[in-house]
Amino acid sequence: VTNDSVIRSEMIVDEGDPYSALLVNKSVNKLKARGIFGKVEKKIKKGSTNDLKVLELSIEEKATGEITAGAGVGTDGTAFMAAVSENNWLGRGIKLSTQLDLTEETISGFLNVTNPNFNYSGNSVSSSVSVSSSDMTKTSGYESSKTGFSLGTGFEQYEGVFLSPGFSATYEDIEVETSASSSVKKMDGTYYNLDFDYGITWDRRNQPFQTTSGYITKFEQSLPLMIDKSSIYNGFTASAFHSFGEDVIGSVKFMARGIHGLENEDVRLTSRLFIPQSRLRGFNSFKVGPKDGEDWIGGNYVSALNFEAQLPKLLPESSRTDVSLFTDFANIWGVDYSSSLDETNKIRTSVGVAANIWTPVGPLSFTVAEQLSKSINDETQTFNFRIGTSF
Repeated sequence: VTNDSVIRSEMIVDEGDPYSALLVNKSVNKLKARGIFGKVEKKIKKGSTNDLKVLELSIEEKATGEITAGAGVGTDGTAFMAAVSENNWLGRGIKLSTQLDLTEETISGFLNVTNPNFNYSGNSVSSSVSVSSSDMTKTSGYESSKTGFSLGTGFEQYEGVFLSPGFSATYEDIEVETSASSSVKKMDGTYYNLDFDYGITWDRRNQPFQTTSGYITKFEQSLPLMIDKSSIYNGFTASAFHSFGEDVIGSVKFMARGIHGLENEDVRLTSRLFIPQSRLRGFNSFKVGPKDGEDWIGGNYVSALNFEAQLPKLLPESSRTDVSLFTDFANIWGVDYSSSLDETNKIRTSVGVAANIWTPVGPLSFTVAEQLSKSINDETQTFNFRIGTSF
């Protein structure tokens, strides 16, 4: 079903170009990195004359849709999610993804659409719609609802340097009860925001699929265009990879984020930061850090350092299982709207094992982690798993 333009858009070489084994191999690796083919093989044949060659690609398609359900089990409760994705919609390589997250107090979801090769330009165009609703009346005395829309693009400006500008618009309504604290009452109201978002990525990996060496860094920022109790967001990530033979591929990953209100305003509760689940395994990502009463309110600053060792040869290739060992360090701190709350400025640490298994009923991923250090406010999540099916 795949349109040949999807394959050609990933090729670094084209008809009439000088032959380069390096560029051919990189092209094949880019095709594998798309994740929509089960097998990609190449053959180099002699051309009509001695100075010509023929490149033949054999592509095997695979199921590119996936339905996933997930749950996390810890000492203090569980969390649930469900997602549906399609990575090759209409055979054009367009990515669709939607996800629903449900807890006792919140419900949230989003729909993303990304075209990696918009109008055959080689540039990506993406858009998303998100909605969320929180009911914190029993603990903090407020309710909030938020709707957002974003539109952006991405392109390679220079070799290995990628730019990703975009715009995002949000509408948010926060209703506060009389029983809420004075700091929460300041958040009461309706907010409209329009932000300009951009990212700069420097990619020096040897290959995007199964990277064995090199590094990639990214800086991202969100600047408000319509000021309605807005804030400025800054983020930086860096990842480095190194292969220790064929048995171990090591990686080191760093992340830092910060958010600040404009004109001495406090960052709204619904815009504060949390540690991403992939950066601190073994914890409930939305129940870590500063706490106001019974609610986790997030922080103004987040940082994380991750060490991971992938073991590609640990199990037979026929088992279709990826296993990795990890050590995570992370911290979340900063409460701008109240000086009386504990900022919980403490390094959290966890170690564990993660695995992705392809079963007859679909992909299964699980994480088993042990917490080495945590704050008194943090909720742990020793075991996390997701299972799905393909279509």
